[in-house]
Amino acid sequence: MRVLVTGSSGFLGRQVAVHLGSEQGLQVVGFDLRPRPDVGVATIVGDLCHPAILRRACEGVDVVVHFGAVGDVDVATSDPDLTQRTNVLGSRNVAAAAVAAGARVVYASTWEVYGPVQYQPVDEGHPCAPHHVYARTKLAGEEELREAHRRHDLPVVILRLGTAYGPGMRPNTVFRRFADAARRGETLRVQGTGQQWRQFTHTADIARAVSLVLASQVTSGTVNIVAEESVTIRRLAEAVAWRYGASVSFGPERPGDPPSALITSAKAAELLGWRALVAFSDGLSDLLAEFDRGQTPAART
Repeated sequence: MRVLVTGSSGFLGRQVAVHLGSEQGLQVVGFDLRPRPDVGVATIVGDLCHPAILRRACEGVDVVVHFGAVGDVDVATSDPDLTQRTNVLGSRNVAAAAVAAGARVVYASTWEVYGPVQYQPVDEGHPCAPHHVYARTKLAGEEELREAHRRHDLPVVILRLGTAYGPGMRPNTVFRRFADAARRGETLRVQGTGQQWRQFTHTADIARAVSLVLASQVTSGTVNIVAEESVTIRRLAEAVAWRYGASVSFGPERPGDPPSALITSAKAAELLGWRALVAFSDGLSDLLAEFDRGQTPAART
């Protein structure tokens, strides 16, 4: 099976490309604006907004695993036009290229597309009304792929992922910000009460979910891929603070944060046999150890 992974140099796409590249029977090729040598698979350099390049990249491909996107919420906030082009037009181009190649698509969406909670646990039938530009464009990307499914019978599986964490996280994530502050001896500042919570889902579990989709007979539909464990931001901050001997304080809420919501992955368990295997405490310990092996942040002056 020949697989093209878009966004293969990004935080999550890289983990998926590395995982799929290690599996027998899969020939994996990456697609991104710039290659990374640590991915371990050949990478086609290209832009999702250039349909001709994308179409050539999809020739001979059986599956497009579409993780290419503006995934950084801060970037999405500061540059909504770039986010719109990449996440919506890019997904439209992926759909067209996959149709031309006779390939199927596995699309990385997000639990944030649900928006305000109307009932819990939130399943795949829950209405979607996201407020933030990032989630709105990810939902619009879903719609581009569904339209190709309706018009051209494109096989599309949409994975609505939990808040991802794992190796190679961006410096502006809450994990890195807390760890960097604690290692500098600073107080960890939590935005809001800290009682807001997320179902943090490890990249290893997300990559395994993609593998299960590729190996399954599931060729269409929407599936939540979200860990069961709910973790408050206060618990995260206190765990990091305890490791480094730091303290925790609380401040104003962060504007635009999605509300806490209990997401169910029962459908993933039924269709794919998937459930999250990485306990949050283990994943966090490994992640902080990775941070410690990197460059120590400069001390306060």
